[in-house]
Amino acid sequence: MASIQKRRKANGEFSYRVRIRVEGAPLITETYPTRKEAQTFARRMESEIRAGRYFGREEDKEKTFSEFIDRYIENELPKNPNAYKKQKMMLSWWKEHLGPYYLCHITSPMIAELREKLLSSITYRHTVRTGSSTNRFISALSRAFNVAVKEWNWIKENPVAKITRPKEGRPRERYLEKEEIDRLLEECRKSKSPHLYTVVSLLLATGARKGEVLGLEIGDVDFNRATVTFRRTKNGETRIVHLSSQVLELLKNERKKRAVISEYFFPSVDGTKPADIRDAWEKAVRDAGLQKDVCLHTLRHTVASHLSMKGFSVLEIGNILGHKSMSMVKRYSHMSTASTAKPLNMLNEEILGSLAYG
Repeated sequence: MASIQKRRKANGEFSYRVRIRVEGAPLITETYPTRKEAQTFARRMESEIRAGRYFGREEDKEKTFSEFIDRYIENELPKNPNAYKKQKMMLSWWKEHLGPYYLCHITSPMIAELREKLLSSITYRHTVRTGSSTNRFISALSRAFNVAVKEWNWIKENPVAKITRPKEGRPRERYLEKEEIDRLLEECRKSKSPHLYTVVSLLLATGARKGEVLGLEIGDVDFNRATVTFRRTKNGETRIVHLSSQVLELLKNERKKRAVISEYFFPSVDGTKPADIRDAWEKAVRDAGLQKDVCLHTLRHTVASHLSMKGFSVLEIGNILGHKSMSMVKRYSHMSTASTAKPLNMLNEEILGSLAYG
C-alpha cells in the first residue's frame, strides 16, 4: 500500500518520499529528510486506513464531533419535528462527552464506554436509566452517523454499528380493570388540574398517546362530525378517530370553561404551550391506590386490551391506535373513521360508563 522513494536533491542531500494509494481517494504523498521519519508516517497512515479513520481530504480530518452534532441538529432534526426535542436532548448528551474530539477519531470502544456510563446514570425521575432508554440514546447517535457516512462523506463507517445494545426489559403488559378505571377517573375528577379528568377520559376513549392528546389544537376537534384529528403522531401520519357521545360532551364542557386564549385545546396557564398534567396524574394514581407501574401509556394498553377482549381483530385495533408498522392496516386503508365508531362506542360504554360532565 505504501512505498518509499529515496531522492537526491540538487544540493546533494537525500530525501524520502512516501507514496500511499487508497482506493477511491487521491494519492497521498509526503516527503521527509530521513527514512525513519518516512517509515513512521507510512505505518501511521496504513494503521488509520485499516481502522477506517482516513479521509482523502485534509479538511475532513478536522471536523470535530461538536461540528457534526450541530450540523445534524440544524439540518436533519427539523425534518421530524415531533421527535426534535427528545432527539436534540440525546444528541447533546453525546456532544457533551465527545465534543472536542475529531470525528475521525471516534471509535466503537469510546462509544461502548459511554454506553456503560448511560446505563449507570440517574434520570430526571431519580431512577437508574434502563436498557431501553440507553438504546434510544444509541439509536439517535447511530442515525446521525449514518447521515455523516452516506450523505456528507465525513467518515467511512458508522462506529455505532459495532456496538452491542443493552437488553431491554419486557414491555409493560399492565392494563386497568374496569374497577381500577372507575377509581382512577374519580380521583382525576377531584383533581385541582382543570384538564386532567378530560385528558384521561379522552386517552381512554381513543387509545391515543399522551403527546397526541396534549398537542391537540382547537380546530382538531370537530364537534359536528364527532371526530378528533391527531396530527402530532409518533409516526408522523395524521389520524382521525371517532368520538363517542360521552367524550364529545366532556370536550364541549372543556371548550366552554376556557379561561385563556390559546391555540391548544388543553393549554398551559399562559396558553403558550400544552398543559403539564404529570404531577396531577401521579397524585391521582396514588390516591386511586394504583401501583407505580401505572403510567399514562398504560391507558393506551388498556384500550387495546379491552378491545381485544371484546373480540375485535388486530387490524381493527391497529387502525384505531395508528400502528404504522402493521402492513395490513396499510392494505386496508379504506377503513374510514366510520369503521372505528362501533368498536369505540362499545369500548366507551364498557370502560367509561357514565362520565361526569361537570
